[in-house]
Amino acid sequence: MVPLEGEKETPATLARVDAATNRIITFLAAGPADSEGGITTSDDSVWLITDQAGTLSRIDPATNTVRQKISVPAGSFNPLYADGIVWVTGNASNELTAVDAKSGEVLGSIPVGPKPRFLTAGAGSIWTLNQGDGSVTRVDMKTRRVIATIVAGIPGGGGEICFGAGAVWATVIDIPLTRIDATSNAVTRQWTGVGGDAVRVGHGSIWLTDIKHGLLWREPVP
Repeated sequence: MVPLEGEKETPATLARVDAATNRIITFLAAGPADSEGGITTSDDSVWLITDQAGTLSRIDPATNTVRQKISVPAGSFNPLYADGIVWVTGNASNELTAVDAKSGEVLGSIPVGPKPRFLTAGAGSIWTLNQGDGSVTRVDMKTRRVIATIVAGIPGGGGEICFGAGAVWATVIDIPLTRIDATSNAVTRQWTGVGGDAVRVGHGSIWLTDIKHGLLWREPVP
């Protein structure tokens, strides 16, 4: 939310919600650095980028305090934990950075597509949705090398990406769903029209938002 002229911008915070009562327990001063930022959890920590300079903050859920601050490329906003590593997309640097989830050591950065933002894990890989040209980059988690760049034709802000049922599923507004086969690295189907912006796969279904109309669609996985 952009403050009106003369108003002070409210600092971003992180809310902790009790899963049993659905009530907010506390607010943490460590908030997301961007409106399209993300958050992830490992076995012992909560991770998010808390400033434009690329500070990856590691939060201890036992104390609700930041236990470690790790420097990644400036303009990074979205972390994802998978296979012992926190993976962070650099929207400004066009890189994917790997951070050891135990030590906090930065293991290196891999060039991917332009303006990578959202990311998912599956089939031994990290997949980045690149907002600059609408491509999807596939990075092998073990070798940390790019093994495919898929032209998906879904550029622009917003969107989301997830993995399930042997495929990557990506969404943007007005191109609500794109399926990428994890075996062939090819777009096998794309739906266009009303809807899109967030997607997940679970319970044998695709869960897809129609953000413009405030709707959530559930469809069986084809």
